[in-house]
Amino acid sequence: MKNLVILIIATFLTLSMNLVAETTTYSNCQWESSFKYPQNNASYDEGKDVYVKIDPKKYQDIEYMELYIDNKFIRKETQYPYEWCVGNGNSDSYLRNMPEGTYKLKCKFKDKCGNFHEIYCTFYVKGHNGGNNGHCNYTGWFKYPECNKHFEYGSDVYVYFDAQNHHNIEYCELYVNNKFVRKESSYPYEWCQGSGNSDGYLRDLEPGTYELKCRVYDKCGNYKDYHCKFYVDHHNNGGNNGHCESEAWFKYPQNNASYDEGKDVYVKVDPKKYQDIEFMELYVNNKLVRKESQYPYEWCVGNGNSDSYLRDLHKGTYNLKCRVRTKCGEWYEYFCKFYVN
Repeated sequence: MKNLVILIIATFLTLSMNLVAETTTYSNCQWESSFKYPQNNASYDEGKDVYVKIDPKKYQDIEYMELYIDNKFIRKETQYPYEWCVGNGNSDSYLRNMPEGTYKLKCKFKDKCGNFHEIYCTFYVKGHNGGNNGHCNYTGWFKYPECNKHFEYGSDVYVYFDAQNHHNIEYCELYVNNKFVRKESSYPYEWCQGSGNSDGYLRDLEPGTYELKCRVYDKCGNYKDYHCKFYVDHHNNGGNNGHCESEAWFKYPQNNASYDEGKDVYVKVDPKKYQDIEFMELYVNNKLVRKESQYPYEWCVGNGNSDSYLRDLHKGTYNLKCRVRTKCGEWYEYFCKFYVN
């Protein structure tokens, strides 16, 4: 009988200790959290999507987070990272295609100690007047081509109109010798990219003088014209008495750079003088990615399925080779290595 009493007491003490252990596992939760995106008092243009990310000091101590905008419930997030309105799509619609106004975000979250907390963030969405009371400031210039440049007969001419404070620009219209090429509403403002038939007034050009005009409309309803002149000469082996500048280098990625597994790797090769380059071929681990005949020489640009050897990469070492053919008929090769961890 005495042994039975001792056994019962021991069992009771064991259960009590386990109960205490369970209730004290999260007795001291580090719940401190903050809005990483957007920053407090940030401003966005009308029509933008607003990405939200909340960083906790110790995510292992967080049970879940709930996000509200102007007291409207968006979504509960139970998994780190705590993000809303990620990428394109229709999810988290209260954060997409935002109209003008002032918005207050509230994150209500529960830690694993059973306590609730709230943090706040305010951001602003400005109307199409640039948010400057009808005064739209910007500066623009032709980045490519350089004004007064000479091209060979039959060349395609890539045009890039660059701008500072481009968020104040509504759209750009490009003209060549007063012929309308195309309206461009999204930055960067580019025409005649890569190979193809688009922007025909800039392709396979005959000898002559060409004047570019970029008419820029700002969000205040005004416009301004920018001009640039270039020339197309008869073919003369690169325009340098048979000498072609062949020097080029990998701008992206940097040699020996490292990426996380599953990433896409953007590649850009910059030549010293793109007018002397006939085309470039890119290889990754001796597999041909794609031939590129037009400056800028880029591969794996943006989202999509093109240049698949550079997308969703597995762990390993990758060797890039760029074979460059000049307009003098010469071949050169440049190399770069990167790692996927």
